[in-house]
Amino acid sequence: MHPALQPSLPVLNQERTIKEQLNDGIRAFMLDVVKPSPEETLWDRVEIFFRNLFSSNKATDDQVHLCHGSCDLIDKGPLADTLVVFREFLDANPTEVITFIIENVSGFHVNDLKPSFVHSGIEKYAFVPTPTFSANATNHSGYHWPTLGQMISDNQRLVVFIDSNAQTDVVPYILPEWEYVVEIPYSNIHPIKEFPCNQDRPRDGMPRDLLVLNHFGYNRLTVAGKNIDTPLTSSQVQENKYNSLGSLQAHLSTCANIWGESRVFNFITLDYYDVGNRSIFDIVDKINRVSK
Repeated sequence: MHPALQPSLPVLNQERTIKEQLNDGIRAFMLDVVKPSPEETLWDRVEIFFRNLFSSNKATDDQVHLCHGSCDLIDKGPLADTLVVFREFLDANPTEVITFIIENVSGFHVNDLKPSFVHSGIEKYAFVPTPTFSANATNHSGYHWPTLGQMISDNQRLVVFIDSNAQTDVVPYILPEWEYVVEIPYSNIHPIKEFPCNQDRPRDGMPRDLLVLNHFGYNRLTVAGKNIDTPLTSSQVQENKYNSLGSLQAHLSTCANIWGESRVFNFITLDYYDVGNRSIFDIVDKINRVSK
């Protein structure tokens, strides 16, 4: 899930706060990290220049923000501030596990991101692969993933993936997403007759251990031959029943025909998860064979 953004803007993905999402049971979050728009004053620019000149890191906490694609419309502030919310949740809930899937919009180096994890206090929970983790791995799959119970016992209850610029020899807990994860198409243009399930990222046809089911859509506006895609509104999601139990079940059925009945989706990403009678939780319970 994307972090909650301000209502009535075309980049909105969720209407509930991170804390509310955690309390509702959401455990996987897609986070866009972006460098905020340049400061307007000359003094601000001078300060940033000298701070970067004498710093060993390319960016400081306040230069890594959570935005959706761009900070010009929506800027939820420093990544570190939101990581504090996650850390407080993990502090208070010692048997819960959270996953981040980070989109590195601004192409940060991992040293740019590490201070946010350190200063927020959440780094202590980050999962770090052991030497046995990749002992039998070949062609991006076959890793020896720990069980949730093992992660809880080891108190490594935060898994962090990033889509670009991972360097595990520098920051061992920020893992390269495409080494471990496959995603199905995310750019589904409204109106959506059927959600697809072919392998979209990476497009090398090679399997990975973990599978992401993207179940959301976009409005598309074409201007001078250029496509501009913006997330659907919550009203559109409601009116078209994209988040309904029937829509989610139909999507999973399509995927079963492609990936096989035994393949389990590890993450289901959904905009406005609270729209549609929260059917996402019923689907997740079914996948996990959990009875109410």
